[in-house]
Amino acid sequence: MFAIRRSLPLAVRLARPSFRTTTTVAATSAGAPPQYDPIAAEKTAKPLHSHGFGFKMERYFAAAMVPLFPAAYFIHGPTMDAMLTFALTLHIHWGVYGVISDYGRPFVLGEPLAKAVRIGAYFITAMLLAGLLHFNQNDVGITKAFEMVWSL
Repeated sequence: MFAIRRSLPLAVRLARPSFRTTTTVAATSAGAPPQYDPIAAEKTAKPLHSHGFGFKMERYFAAAMVPLFPAAYFIHGPTMDAMLTFALTLHIHWGVYGVISDYGRPFVLGEPLAKAVRIGAYFITAMLLAGLLHFNQNDVGITKAFEMVWSL
């Protein structure tokens, strides 16, 4: 009726978890690479500046760009081309730099590569601005080019 269950003595059962814990800790600390701890990294890394003000200004600027695009469809000229050039360049720079600041952090890429990526973002922005200004000066301009594309 009653089954006699064979089990280890109580002292052995109580000793096993502590033995298992010490061997597990020793095995993970000796063989496995350390796991990334964001809290420890935040304490050891130099604090970054707050992005709150820049984020707010970027949102206000994006809202101010909303009437700029319909106006650029109807108003052609060097002034509108220049406004559109600077607005697009700044908006694209903020977007690209935001992605780089999220994914190209120094503790992910290393300090030299992270710095090179940030400098690359400014280089790309400068090339974009130079290309758009060249297009506005030596060709039909952005607004006229979009009108020509939409008339096809």
